[in-house]
Amino acid sequence: MHSTTKKLFFYAFFLPTLVLQVQSCNMTGLWQNELGSTLHVQAVGSELTGMYQTKVGVSSQESGPDQRGKLVGVVSHHDQQTSVAFSVLWETGSCSSWVGQCFPLPDGKRVLKTLWMLRSMALSPADNWKSTRMGEDTFILEH
Repeated sequence: MHSTTKKLFFYAFFLPTLVLQVQSCNMTGLWQNELGSTLHVQAVGSELTGMYQTKVGVSSQESGPDQRGKLVGVVSHHDQQTSVAFSVLWETGSCSSWVGQCFPLPDGKRVLKTLWMLRSMALSPADNWKSTRMGEDTFILEH
C-alpha cells in the first residue's frame, strides 16, 4: 500500500473513532490540586460559581487570613472539548485567574489542566515588576 493511501486509510477510518472518544467534562464538583488547594464549582450553562480554598500563598499581601475566595468564571463545551476560565478576588485586593481544559479519563475521573496568574497589590509603579506570578495547576475531581 502506498504511503499516501495508508495515511488516507488512517484518517478515514481511525481518526473519527478517536475524535468520538473525546468528551466534554461536567465541571460541577469538588476539585483538588497537587498542593491541596480545593475548588468547589457549580456549573450552570456557561457560568461557573463557587469557592476556592488555597493551601499556598498565605501572606498578608496575597489571599489574606481567610485563605478562601469567591470564584466566578465561564465554561465552554465546543466540539466536545471543555475549556474553562475562572477568577478569585482575595480579601486583600489581590486576584488570581486560571485558564485551562478539562479532560475525562478512561476510568471515569476528570482532570483539569490549568495555567494561573496571581496579581498581588503593588504600592507604586516601581513595584509592579514583582506583583505578578504565574504557574500551573492540575486539579482532580474528588468523588
